[in-house]
Amino acid sequence: MGWSTTTFTISQMTPIWIFPAYPLLIIGPHAGNLAPKVSNPDIALTIILTGYVIQGIGFLVSLMIYAAFIYRLMTQKLPKESVRPGMFVSVGPSGFTISGIVTMGQELPKVVPANFMGEGIGELAGRVGMICANFVGLWLWGLALWFFFVSVGAHWSCAGRGKMDFAMTWYSFIFPNTALTTATFAIARALDGNKPIQYIGCVMTVGLLMMWLYVVAMNVRAVVIRQILWPEKQEDRTEGGWKQQSADEQKRRQREVGDGGESVRGRTWSLSRTFSRRERAGISVVRRAEAERIVSN
Repeated sequence: MGWSTTTFTISQMTPIWIFPAYPLLIIGPHAGNLAPKVSNPDIALTIILTGYVIQGIGFLVSLMIYAAFIYRLMTQKLPKESVRPGMFVSVGPSGFTISGIVTMGQELPKVVPANFMGEGIGELAGRVGMICANFVGLWLWGLALWFFFVSVGAHWSCAGRGKMDFAMTWYSFIFPNTALTTATFAIARALDGNKPIQYIGCVMTVGLLMMWLYVVAMNVRAVVIRQILWPEKQEDRTEGGWKQQSADEQKRRQREVGDGGESVRGRTWSLSRTFSRRERAGISVVRRAEAERIVSN
């Protein structure tokens, strides 16, 4: 629907373009948590295999959008401050995929039949699948960390006081990083309960909680000081009959405010002079026509 009604340009691209694939990206983690609860191994195996298929679709679609995002960063400036938190959305696809494939992979040896993928090799196939899932998860964990640090670095120049007004995109500081946190704990489980990685996951959890409290507090503050949920402000700039100003109109109004209204008075004086000249010219034409009429009589 979006492709048929909207034009997207690479200069305006952010990882929020990944949003259509997000419902697919959470299927794997759900399948990995649901399969152990099913008593029938055949049904559990079906859940896991379906989870791998849908998770693969979501991640590969996200991977293509990753390429567009990297191209955008290489050819354009960073996104403007109000939408820059959306860069953290790039952390989510890898994080959810890690959590999904590792969790499902750990259940494979428990549910595969004896003749899965060949006669008498079911147990081997399950263990090989688990090992492959663990290593792919470790590989993607590095990718998720890379996008996380790129997103953090992008906010370094605008982290000062008053440089970023609150916007709803600030919630991107939270929910994509929950995927990275759960992925970190999944990697720790895959590596036989690796303690250092578990500690990293605990630090991420505390940081995530603190960031959530901060964003909620800033959200309340933005409502109180009318930065959001107010006509002509952010998402509500056209609400209630207000018309969004063009960029030229916004610059003109800023210029008027900056020079104390001198530009407005100047334009008014110029306009009055123009009308005065036209008025005098009109009077002259009328007098000339009247004189010609008298002479002809």
